[in-house]
Amino acid sequence: MDATERAELCGQTLDSRYQLRQRIGVGGTGVVFEALDLTDGSALALKTLRPCYVNHIDLGTRLRREAEVSRRVAHPGVVRVLDEGVLEDGSPYIVMPLMTGESLARLLTRESGLNLAELATITSRVAAILHVAHAAGYVHRDVKPEHILLDRTPSGDLTVHLLDFGVCASQTASDEEKARENGRVFGTPSYVSPEQASGEPNVDGRADLFSLGIVMFEAASGCLPFTGASVSKLLLRIIRDDAPLLRELRRDIDPGFELIVARLLERDPRDRLPSARALARALAPFVGERARTEHRLASMLRASQSIDDTAITLCAADEQRVA
Repeated sequence: MDATERAELCGQTLDSRYQLRQRIGVGGTGVVFEALDLTDGSALALKTLRPCYVNHIDLGTRLRREAEVSRRVAHPGVVRVLDEGVLEDGSPYIVMPLMTGESLARLLTRESGLNLAELATITSRVAAILHVAHAAGYVHRDVKPEHILLDRTPSGDLTVHLLDFGVCASQTASDEEKARENGRVFGTPSYVSPEQASGEPNVDGRADLFSLGIVMFEAASGCLPFTGASVSKLLLRIIRDDAPLLRELRRDIDPGFELIVARLLERDPRDRLPSARALARALAPFVGERARTEHRLASMLRASQSIDDTAITLCAADEQRVA
């Protein structure tokens, strides 16, 4: 990966409106810039493809799908895509608000651990976003701590966003697109479901619940439930092995909470909780006084880290084939 990719765009103005400033992130397939909207002075994030993927049909489709998800998923936890366009070389781009806040990944790195009320509060908020996305026909396929962005409003209220629908599965995808996806693993290997690890293109919302179960397991224990010396070995473990129980790593874990996580991490989707709404309901007893917990979480955040987090999470996730 060339460290100077797309650097020539810095300072340019696209469509007589978006002045590109610093490049704030380069991912496996995407590049993100901080931009200024010349019509109203607002700070934006502009995301496009790396030059080597200009002619990649599927990556262009997925970038445009983020805009589609923004239009069709009516939930404040989904980042709005404000505009979309095309660069001179034919690459699509999308424009979003420049988010503030801190990713759950960074929060977990800073804090010694979240209590169950805090974890249940965050997870239930993510489940609410997933419920609306699933109802609209989308499966995120890359739920992980880096894609959960937390922030606080001026009044101290907690906001939660689920970022990067760049590798989501869509009910409206063409048969040709699904055929090209067959046998490929989309998402981050440590957080994919067994059906994703097997290269199954026709996954449903229960795949996201498995990934969210991994997030909960990791947040509660400090460890991932599945590891491997290589990506292929990791994927095989996810496909073949049962997840460990939380009590094996945290003896003081509440049995009810442990049961929820265990249900989410069932290898067979039919054995998992049936929906994101069911997960939110199951977590309700652990949330306690939601307003107090959310204000406590909001006060813990370090918003100064926001540009780094946003740059990382807005870049399209890498794709990996089953070895």
